[in-house]
Amino acid sequence: MIQFNIEASSGIPIYKQVFEQVERMINNAYLVEGTFLPSVRQVANAIDVNPMTISKAYGLLEERGYLTRLRGKGMMVAHQTEERSKKEKMMILDKMITELVSGAMQMGINKQELMTLIAEKVEKQDSADNINSQG
Repeated sequence: MIQFNIEASSGIPIYKQVFEQVERMINNAYLVEGTFLPSVRQVANAIDVNPMTISKAYGLLEERGYLTRLRGKGMMVAHQTEERSKKEKMMILDKMITELVSGAMQMGINKQELMTLIAEKVEKQDSADNINSQG
């Protein structure tokens, strides 16, 4: 079963956390077309929330074209075009960057410090990816 990382005290509604995690799993091809998601009741029991919370997340995913409802079978990952997938990834990344920049500014981190930190993280990730691809 899919593992969700829910932080009840984060201030982000649980349905939105579920939505965003499934969205990322689909956009990163962890969940591929034709994969059935666990039932609303299964997920609700696993993370100890009201089934309506999961139903709301699944409904939004269906509305945005990520999932298809198959009567009697459940929710299945819908076909994702490469163009749409890239567009969705960029939208998610844009939101993450906006939150990062906002948080950094609130902490008094200036533009140069933030850019340096990001460049260091990218360089570190590139180095780790190169080591992993060689090993």
